[in-house]
Amino acid sequence: MKIEVLYPEVCCLYGDKSNADYLKKCLPECEMVYTSLTDEPRFAFEPVDLIYLCSMSERSQELVLERLKNYKNVLRLLIDEQKCVILAVGNAMELFGQYIQKEDGEKIEALGITDTYAVRQKPDRFNSLGILSMGDMTLVGYTTRFSHSYGLSKEDALFKVVRGSGINPDTDLEGVRKGRFFATYTVGPLLISNPDFTRFILDEMGAPEATVAFEKEAREAYEKRLAGIRAAKELLQ
Repeated sequence: MKIEVLYPEVCCLYGDKSNADYLKKCLPECEMVYTSLTDEPRFAFEPVDLIYLCSMSERSQELVLERLKNYKNVLRLLIDEQKCVILAVGNAMELFGQYIQKEDGEKIEALGITDTYAVRQKPDRFNSLGILSMGDMTLVGYTTRFSHSYGLSKEDALFKVVRGSGINPDTDLEGVRKGRFFATYTVGPLLISNPDFTRFILDEMGAPEATVAFEKEAREAYEKRLAGIRAAKELLQ
């Protein structure tokens, strides 16, 4: 198996890079490819099993978009034909939408693969602890960002919010799913905090035989975090 981590020199906020390290623990025989801003992405010329992209600064978003626009059609094909799993967390989700609107109203064209669009509100930062659901699965995490996203339909939502906030304050929908493309504002880091979702991603990658690394410890930490978020919410009511 092959996992490609895109632009780790700028996509490096909130500990989200450790999701890739965790997947390596789950799949010790897999090849990890770390693609820098000056490299041609591996997904452009050979098969990969998972592409991972995580949180970055707003300036870095614009740099990454400059690079990825050259591969927009390839990414669209990979998503439409479900050739591989793509996982985008934090504000990496915004890159795949229609545009990112800056504070002065200027719109930065994004990849145009999903129907969503983002509106920045810097210097106002939005933080929220969250409990999310996906089918029978319950996830924990938090968001920390300078923007909100809009235009998400119920059919395309990855999660439903149980506690916390969706991709904007007026919705209980969070994240985008399109085939094997999964994107969410949730950081935490997502996979280490949610062993059931890690299991789901491994299965989507075609690795049902892989074990969730440190599963006992991960589940104990998950249960404590879930209880802590529930308790914090009760205290605020």
